[in-house]
Amino acid sequence: MDRSILLITAGSFVALAVAVLLAARALLQVVGVNGDSMTPTYREGDQLLVLRRGFRRRLRVGAVVVCLPPPGIRIKAGDVDAATQLMVKRVAALPAGQVYVLGDAPRHSLDSRAFGALPAELVRGVVIRRLRAALGSSRGGHDVAPRGQVG
Repeated sequence: MDRSILLITAGSFVALAVAVLLAARALLQVVGVNGDSMTPTYREGDQLLVLRRGFRRRLRVGAVVVCLPPPGIRIKAGDVDAATQLMVKRVAALPAGQVYVLGDAPRHSLDSRAFGALPAELVRGVVIRRLRAALGSSRGGHDVAPRGQVG
């Protein structure tokens, strides 16, 4: 085969691979769990794969979601201000246009029991699965992960 054809083919393959990776990044996100509010389901250090686009049809009672805290709510997780964080919570109810979210460990969770239902637009995605389990668990805290923590 001609060298120029090989270069064009290789370039096309690389461009396609980059396009697929960019599309996957817009569709999926990896979120790390920080805290104990979702124990025993998820523990600190777990890595979760989150569907960011087209997740609305998966949004149902029992689903685990990644969401922003409601306006005015400040959650401290160690030295990090969770107003700039994503929270991992379970959907408990879906009143019209809202989402009632709870942590699986009530003693360690700041959730809808404290701040009420969230506007649905604060939900950023639905957890598809755990990618990597943590080696150990922590004692207390809240399960938030930096918004910029994208894989």
